Amino acid sequence: MGKDKTVIADLSSKFLSGDHRIRIRTNMEIYWDYIFFSGNISKAPAISTVLNPVSADLHYRGFSRSYRKGGRYGPHWFDYSNVDKNRKWRDLSGNYTRYGDVLPLLIESDNKYVISNAGDEASIQFDPKVLPELKKGWKRDFLIHSVGWVKDGDINTALGSTVLPLPFHGMKSYPPSENEIYPTDADHQKYLKEYNTRVVTSDDFRNALKNPEK
Repeated sequence: MGKDKTVIADLSSKFLSGDHRIRIRTNMEIYWDYIFFSGNISKAPAISTVLNPVSADLHYRGFSRSYRKGGRYGPHWFDYSNVDKNRKWRDLSGNYTRYGDVLPLLIESDNKYVISNAGDEASIQFDPKVLPELKKGWKRDFLIHSVGWVKDGDINTALGSTVLPLPFHGMKSYPPSENEIYPTDADHQKYLKEYNTRVVTSDDFRNALKNPEK
């Protein structure tokens, strides 16, 4: 996706001999700026506090302007303050989560999730008042834990032109086999009917190209 990432790999007990050389292989176009290792794990104390969201609003925002960070050959980066509201990608046809309050879909990892389209944004708020007071000399950092799936609208992606079939925990592969189906219990079917009511077709993208001002 052109975004900077830091990948941590635990190599404990991975070396079967005195040869500690490592080979990294991938079928993707990836550029590594640096690689380092550490033989010592920090013993500095750490306290984890779970901070649940208090509000979440799904809406259409558009696309942040992209540019090359660090020069001509740098990775793609994005300027959040500069947004283009015109459509850029062919939509996957199907039912997406309706705009508005989606907080109930973000509390648990329960196969009831936000189905968002290209250009959508979820604004999520937290209450910092529930955080414990920082001790002297301590500092605070934040880690967002998310659970979900990403489906590309690519010709090489299985069923890459439709939202369905929906992914779910426990499926062995995607697309799921004939014997693996999204949960059919009343609770999950209620979620589908209440939240995923925004119908998007391939015509939406074509019409947007014809009338970009709309």
